[in-house]
Amino acid sequence: MISILLFSNLTEAKDQAALQQNICDEHRDQCVESGEWTFSVSIGIGLRTNPLFESDNIPLIILPEFSYYGDRFFIDNLDLGYTVFSTANNSLNLIATPSFDSVFFDRWDPGNLFVNLTSNVGDSLTPSNQVEYNLTRINPNELSTRKFSYLAGLEYSQDFENGLLQFSLLNDISDTHSGKEIRLAYAYSLSHFFSTAFGFTWKDKNLTDYYYGVNPDEIVGDRGSYQASASFNPFVRISLNTATGHNDFWRLSLEVQKLDSQIAKSPIINDEYVVTFFVGKKFKFD
Repeated sequence: MISILLFSNLTEAKDQAALQQNICDEHRDQCVESGEWTFSVSIGIGLRTNPLFESDNIPLIILPEFSYYGDRFFIDNLDLGYTVFSTANNSLNLIATPSFDSVFFDRWDPGNLFVNLTSNVGDSLTPSNQVEYNLTRINPNELSTRKFSYLAGLEYSQDFENGLLQFSLLNDISDTHSGKEIRLAYAYSLSHFFSTAFGFTWKDKNLTDYYYGVNPDEIVGDRGSYQASASFNPFVRISLNTATGHNDFWRLSLEVQKLDSQIAKSPIINDEYVVTFFVGKKFKFD
């Protein structure tokens, strides 16, 4: 949702409305009309690297998108939300959104179909005393299924002249791991077509350990279990969107996420970085 410019306040002054219209004229690929459904699809070449041991990278070829923004309620791909209050420059939303850790364990996870390509900090925590270090990697297919989970909570957004800050406090509502997650991202527009974003995702012990820990009942042979603590995962993203027509745009996106040592040291993990890349054309349907 970081790059979407929503103009739903119909009571704003005419000069503000004119300013907003000028912005949308320049960033047609990033605007949605209040009260209307929007549908689009991106077709191109891309991939998401998979840090799991002995696991294939995830191809990104056809990426559908849909959204609806009403006066209060909104849908943005897999995100559902309700605006509690909003002004010209900030808003507070109730939001439900997926935890995307499951994308590495299931090629057909919804997070590998609806991929955020638009422009959406600290030291690693010390391992707990319960961690059993183990240099032997474990194939994640030998473990119990890591399920898709859904989070819900508060999201605060603050608009700046050329940027947008978002901060979210989330909790598991799917009864999958009872974990918590904090997300912070700042997106900055460098030009009409080029933008960048950076931020982090903090995951508590329950969420991190559910996906990346190895329980005693999952031990293979004489290999030890692994219990992960909370994790801090920063990312940076660059995006390029170039309009070629009224409803089609060339787009390029590159994101790099650094996995916390609590995840990278897991016996099922083989890489400490996740890279998501896509280049292709986006088609919007009126």
